[in-house]
Amino acid sequence: MLDWIISLSLLVAACGLAVLANWKAGQPWDDLKPRVIPWRLVLIASAFAAIIILVHIANLAGVETGPENSPFGRF
Repeated sequence: MLDWIISLSLLVAACGLAVLANWKAGQPWDDLKPRVIPWRLVLIASAFAAIIILVHIANLAGVETGPENSPFGRF
């Protein structure tokens, strides 16, 4: 049960960070104040983490993933 709680809370955190990074990346550019954090890179990284966590949650639910279960076989 604890693995579900941790996985779901990490998924919510990754999605929240992606929303925040999307909002911050969409702000108008100010030449006088440089951006210290690359928000587009944070957006890509947090979206990737959310996808990985979704696959982990699917594995917890009993769905078997991986190249052994792929319809295309192992590359």
